[in-house]
Amino acid sequence: MRKKVNHKKRYYFSDKLTRKLAQISHYPLTVVEAPFGFGKTTAVREYLKANLPLDALECWYTCLGEPVSITWSGLCELLSNADAKAADSLKGFENPTMDTLFHIASYIKDFKCQAETYLVVDNYQLVNCDVSQELINVLSMHNSPNLHLVFITQRLGAKQQYLINNNSIHTIDRKNFLLNKEGTGTLFSMEGINLADNALEKVYKRTEGWVSAIRFYMINYKETGSFNITADIEQLVESAVWDRLTQEEKEFLLSVSVMDSFTACQAAIILDKKKLPEKIEEFLRDNDFIQYIPDKHIYRMHSILLNYVRNRFNYYQPEEYQNEIYRRAGRSYAMSSQYYQAACFFYKVRDFDAILSLPFSGEYFDAQKEKYQPEFIAEIINECPDNILCRYPFTLLVFGYMAFSCGQYEVYHRLCHLLYSVIQDAERPDEDELLKIKAEYRLLASMRDFNDYSKIRKEYETVLNILCKPSDVTKYCTPCFFAAPSVLDIFWRESGKLEAVIQQLEEDCILYKKSAGGYGAGVGSLMRAEAMLMKGNEDEAEILCHRTLYYAQRNKQFNICLCSELVLARVAVLRGNAEGYLSAVKTIKGYTGKYSNSYIPRMVDQCMSVISLVLGIKDNVAPWLYDLEKINKVLYAPVVPHAQVLYLRLLLMERRYNEFYGISQAILEEVRNKAGKVQYIMPQVYILIYLAIAKLNNGNGHEAQNYLRQALAIALPDKIYLPFAQHLRELMALLEMAKGYISDREGLNALIALGIRQDKGAAAIKKAIIADKSPLTPREREIALYARDRLSAKEIADKLYISEATVRTILKSVYGKLEIHSKYELDSTQF
Repeated sequence: MRKKVNHKKRYYFSDKLTRKLAQISHYPLTVVEAPFGFGKTTAVREYLKANLPLDALECWYTCLGEPVSITWSGLCELLSNADAKAADSLKGFENPTMDTLFHIASYIKDFKCQAETYLVVDNYQLVNCDVSQELINVLSMHNSPNLHLVFITQRLGAKQQYLINNNSIHTIDRKNFLLNKEGTGTLFSMEGINLADNALEKVYKRTEGWVSAIRFYMINYKETGSFNITADIEQLVESAVWDRLTQEEKEFLLSVSVMDSFTACQAAIILDKKKLPEKIEEFLRDNDFIQYIPDKHIYRMHSILLNYVRNRFNYYQPEEYQNEIYRRAGRSYAMSSQYYQAACFFYKVRDFDAILSLPFSGEYFDAQKEKYQPEFIAEIINECPDNILCRYPFTLLVFGYMAFSCGQYEVYHRLCHLLYSVIQDAERPDEDELLKIKAEYRLLASMRDFNDYSKIRKEYETVLNILCKPSDVTKYCTPCFFAAPSVLDIFWRESGKLEAVIQQLEEDCILYKKSAGGYGAGVGSLMRAEAMLMKGNEDEAEILCHRTLYYAQRNKQFNICLCSELVLARVAVLRGNAEGYLSAVKTIKGYTGKYSNSYIPRMVDQCMSVISLVLGIKDNVAPWLYDLEKINKVLYAPVVPHAQVLYLRLLLMERRYNEFYGISQAILEEVRNKAGKVQYIMPQVYILIYLAIAKLNNGNGHEAQNYLRQALAIALPDKIYLPFAQHLRELMALLEMAKGYISDREGLNALIALGIRQDKGAAAIKKAIIADKSPLTPREREIALYARDRLSAKEIADKLYISEATVRTILKSVYGKLEIHSKYELDSTQF
């Protein structure tokens, strides 16, 4: 909401800037973009304050670099001031992605805002979102003449072209904030300072019209009665601001400078006070260089002043003083449940007891997954003395699960070793606690064989006998099976042994549920459903999925529910059942935002990407799946190989063969050599199939046949047909040749028959999708898809037996319908 402004302050805005600000009310959306220190926020705030009608609504939201889900929730809350119903629907998407932008746009276009409303988003450059700039474009699509959105931001980056080409977006940039020589003189005269021409010329040349620098010169002149034209900004801050502060004010600024922003409560803790002294409260109210952000209840120091004070803190304060401030900052973050930030400050002074005493949990780390750096735990574990680490066994348990799930296996093994030494400590007084640690340790240690069910079931049985209740740690540290979109992909680890594993899972599901408190409910029937789907028995797969949903929903195992819905969607594809397919897709998308679990949106992304690639299209592939580094960052390590398979499929579809060969071979070696422990069979099958297709496309039939032979040798004993069937057209020639050396002729024929059904079903689904939502004709869409895959007009013409001129004419029609200008924009366009 509007911030109260000290009315004694006087501001000057040039005619050029004022005219640009006046246009805000004429556009659906305005972007105010300039570097820090240009007075963007002040200009917008003061203009709206002075010019809005009394009955107009003005609301603000300030971004602080929070996780994207929190930021999106805040933006939706802001939008609710315009249309509460539509904003509530938008909350359901949780994290905007390329996939969800299309659907977000449909809600934005229907926005209904009755009263004149101005919604301002400040510090938008801090949004941690892959599609932050595309989101601005989408938000500009609202059709409400009463609604005006304003985004205040530093430089938006290379994608600014998106904004330049959007006639619905008004832009106010850096050049609009720079004062000319006359404006510089006016700013001085408003403060009662009339400069001679030569002095004005020197100030203008030195500042180049930058308002912040001009103000520091002005303050310095008012305090000293003279100009130091040669002074840099730091010298000006010192003479104009710092030297005029009381000792109490200086100590306060030095203390809070270690934080990017702070609440009044945090400031009191960092001063070692129960509450802020009245003089400091007054100082915060009246200071030009400290901004209060009402919607966050926090203060932020102006970046120029902050940089100056931090330099004084880092280079001129004694180490003992610095360390004490770091400890207080850590305590202030801990009091506000920001444990990761607290740990970072405690780590600066190597206060390991303080770090390990923080109430970390798996849920907390999961919520911080994209922001938190797993290397931080490794640093703590490697530097902290063993005797201190062993004082906090339950924290070590949480760290152990996090290290394993992030792929830090050396740290994981070290933590297991430390916990083992704890339970061997005969002098530990609390026998009940020691018994609990022993049980939880056994569960943690079993993670190294997490997909070898014959081993981990023994540990769960032992733990249940020890604890006589479910584990308190396992349930909250990682989602069931690390939120993999397929249970079969996780537990199928040895060719020819699939049925034995499924039977074991089905027999022991009651034991597993008891030892983990419902964790993993329905997993046995789900794995059998997936196995039925793989062999083409879709009726049995569907029945088993509904049984799985019954058990999983009762136990709130939403990731298992999602896996089941993915199987149902694939069943619908196999049948060519468009209605069933669209229903399953709608259900899968509905999980985003419906549940609080932070891993759900990524699971939804994976499920939608799998479905899209099964159909041979890229429409619903999540943007982060195009980036191997992002895959490693957002997923739990045991699931990464399965996402890498999707990445390789994308490379193959885009014919990036050299890149594909290099990466596929490396990933294949990794999944085959997981230290003899975790073995992944399904990724191997897919990678071998893709290598066969790539080699065949490049004219190397012999190598292609060799790769296919390896894939069939793994898959046929367990009747895993579907990975081959969904690529039947590309593999048909090789499969016909395989009849000469494959002894399981019945299995091979079943695979080919399944492929024919899969092709027919996928074609029916794609036809229904196109008819349902595409603005293009089937022919236009076909050519657009080829163009998006970077085929030239000649290559498309050769494929479709039409002329190049026809291709160009159709592409021109496509660009017009989609309101784009080149084939490169097809990547980010839904059609």
